[in-house]
Amino acid sequence: MTATPGAAAPPGSEGPAPQGGEAAAPQGPDRRVLIRDIGVNAVLPYATYLGLTAWGVATVPALVAGAVFPTGAILFGAIRERRVQAIGIIVLTATAASVASALWFTSPFLALARGALMTTLIALVFLGSLAARRPLVFHLANAGQDAATRQEVEAEWDADPLYRRLMRRLTAIWGAALLVEAALSLVLIALLPVAVVMPLNEVLFWVFFGVLTAWSWRYGRRLMGEDGA
Repeated sequence: MTATPGAAAPPGSEGPAPQGGEAAAPQGPDRRVLIRDIGVNAVLPYATYLGLTAWGVATVPALVAGAVFPTGAILFGAIRERRVQAIGIIVLTATAASVASALWFTSPFLALARGALMTTLIALVFLGSLAARRPLVFHLANAGQDAATRQEVEAEWDADPLYRRLMRRLTAIWGAALLVEAALSLVLIALLPVAVVMPLNEVLFWVFFGVLTAWSWRYGRRLMGEDGA
């Protein structure tokens, strides 16, 4: 897992425009940020593993060494911004649990399970938020809005049951889909060699993320478009 869907609101979740009757065009994550995240969380750990094992380092220490890059990136960001984001806490927790258990049991499976554990924790946050007054997708969709736009969206939430249904349905589907992705990732880890499963799991994550993003976009625009028709 190189990036998390929590970093950007699921497309289609932005809600209807105040007068246009159609969902506003979603803003995707910055391309440079995605490239940087893939490099830090996927390319550098994989290159570290290949380089260290080529020098005779055992599999588990080589995998653990690769975790330095995503962990360092989170700590650097926390120092620079003087706060730790919720996703950073999840990543650090999953990394610490995976590294500690992998070293204790000398298990490559546990070292590789870090990404699946992060995905599972994020999925549980999505699903758990369904019990809250407003689900997680609602907050993600409006995280960067100004005060006036937030007021409009709050009014939309209070007045439009279709909008509330969209937010809750997208939250539930993203949570369930992430659990499926995590389960498939663990199966691949158990069945395939380390050098194969590391890049393959990254591809799996991005396929899931891309398909789910495209579906969310179309579903949200269609549902809110019908509401405004």
